[in-house]
Amino acid sequence: MLICHGLADLFIGQCPTFKVQCQRQWKLVPLCYAKHPGIVREYITAVMSEAEIASQHVSLPPKRTVQSIQAKQLDFEVISPSWLSQAQRHDEKFVFSAPLFPVDEYLVALTSKVHQYQTRDSIFRQTVGTVRGYYYHDDNRFERMDFNSERELILALHRGRIDVAIVGDLPAKYWAHRLSVDIALGARHSSGQMHIRLLREHQPLLPRVNQAIEELKSQGFYEKLKHRYIALYL
Repeated sequence: MLICHGLADLFIGQCPTFKVQCQRQWKLVPLCYAKHPGIVREYITAVMSEAEIASQHVSLPPKRTVQSIQAKQLDFEVISPSWLSQAQRHDEKFVFSAPLFPVDEYLVALTSKVHQYQTRDSIFRQTVGTVRGYYYHDDNRFERMDFNSERELILALHRGRIDVAIVGDLPAKYWAHRLSVDIALGARHSSGQMHIRLLREHQPLLPRVNQAIEELKSQGFYEKLKHRYIALYL
């Protein structure tokens, strides 16, 4: 069985089955909304179905995800190398799939303060809101203040507990809209592509996974999915 954390409840295909998780909680809606479980969750479901690989979602907090993938309790995760340090990107325990879709994270602040965060250097040696257990490629350059989720980061900005946070553009806009918080995006903190990162022992599955990804790209699957969620929730 392959096991992954994050945004995929139960992926049904042909044997074997794998457990899977996403390192970021990349959803635009709470997981309890069965009809709209989130962009990443739907995308990975489609990839696994196309590749005829069964996979089972395991829901874990981000910090536990990091520990579980390292301990081989998960088989793969969905992650962007742009979040990782150079050493983490070249960890020989893992292999990466073809790119899934682009992902950007930004310095996010209240609109009244965002002018202070127009360069990445603006957070050097500053306190920055982050999510507990998430990777940040340069977190040796700033002081992390960890919260449990992107939702909590937006609330912390609103309540003045922090002045700036690192959040993906879509989650930031979603939670700001849901919580009626006036935020704006400052400098881009990272820009890259989401990939499936598998334990190296599952490398023989990569051709099937990559072929499925390319087929979905040819159908414009991600763009249609993203626009559907934006129309629903933003």
